[in-house]
Amino acid sequence: MKNQNRPEVITIDDQNFGSHVEHWNLLTDEPCTEVPKWLGLALDAPVMPMGLCQAESDMDQASWLIQGPYKAPVQMTQVVAVANNKPQSVKTAFPSFESPYKVPASIERIICNTSNSQAVLRLNLGSNTIVYAFDTLYSVNREHYEKDQSYQAQLNAWAYELEVVSDHEQLVVDDPASIKHHRALNDILAAHDGVAPPNLQEQIEAWEPKSDDDKEPVTVDFSKMVAYLYGENMGQEDEAWFQGNIVGKTSMQFMDQDYTLYDVALIHDEDQAATLIRIATKNAAYKKFQIGQFIRGNLWIQVNIYTKN
Repeated sequence: MKNQNRPEVITIDDQNFGSHVEHWNLLTDEPCTEVPKWLGLALDAPVMPMGLCQAESDMDQASWLIQGPYKAPVQMTQVVAVANNKPQSVKTAFPSFESPYKVPASIERIICNTSNSQAVLRLNLGSNTIVYAFDTLYSVNREHYEKDQSYQAQLNAWAYELEVVSDHEQLVVDDPASIKHHRALNDILAAHDGVAPPNLQEQIEAWEPKSDDDKEPVTVDFSKMVAYLYGENMGQEDEAWFQGNIVGKTSMQFMDQDYTLYDVALIHDEDQAATLIRIATKNAAYKKFQIGQFIRGNLWIQVNIYTKN
């Protein structure tokens, strides 16, 4: 029976969904020769994760989700088309890994490709905090997702580019309208103990400078800012830009290559615990960042969902 309580589903053409070629390039300079070999090794020591499924009968009989090699820190994940319980072809393949960080999240929207083999999830982490992530377990979980249900979402990411944010990096705002908005917002929030009044916009529009100083350019220090911006193209929202502080640093090894793992604050709203994400990179230029530094860059964000809250 079809799930009648699924979140909103949007189906887009495969070509608009993006390709995993650039993702494999993050792991090897020779994907055409290395990746087929790795996929073969994965099949020699496979794992078939069940995600939210309680029994094999709950799983889609038209596809298999195969990961491997068994217990390797990086999993070669394949979605295989099946007919009469026999594998027919590989529908998609991508690298994935585990993160220790789990956050409660509900699934507001599923953006899937036409073959329904992969998807990007719009996750609500509470307080209207939204994160988009590629669903590594979509092929086994897709019929079991329910709207308004809270899940344990495990967030991790592969890094395309990373850089250290310079100390005291500043932005000077000299546009009169922007200056007024900034000064007015600060004054109004200060007068209301940091809580925005219901008519905030009206008060901002009515606000007038009290002195010439209120008209001076505003200097904003964003070197210690935590920020996250998801991708603009539908189906590729999991390709994100971020800035955040490093709270942990470890490493792992896969196929004789060393990977640096950074635990970073992806989102940190005032008066709320930070949302942490584990980021992996094998780029030697990105291995020397230290705990406490702020870094920024481009990520491919993934989510693993195994349980409900």
